Amino acid sequence: VYVGIIDEGYMYTHEDLAANAAKNPGEVAGNGVDDDGNGYVDDVYGWDFAGNNASVFDGVGDDHGAHVAGTIGGVGGNSRGVAGM
Repeated sequence: VYVGIIDEGYMYTHEDLAANAAKNPGEVAGNGVDDDGNGYVDDVYGWDFAGNNASVFDGVGDDHGAHVAGTIGGVGGNSRGVAGM
């Protein structure tokens, strides 16, 4: 099941999110090319429509999106942070 979150960005590297964060398999990170031809360059973890770039986590200003992502997809049973649905 994939859930798209329309919110601020999210910290896909967070220990409770990294294992469940979806990656775009058609995109190569950091090569500056739109590998999958969808109109977005390097959109491995999504797209920041406000910033018009592939940086989906821009620091503490994106804390709400990370909170929502944790509620949905936080890894459970690791004795840290939260457990998602």
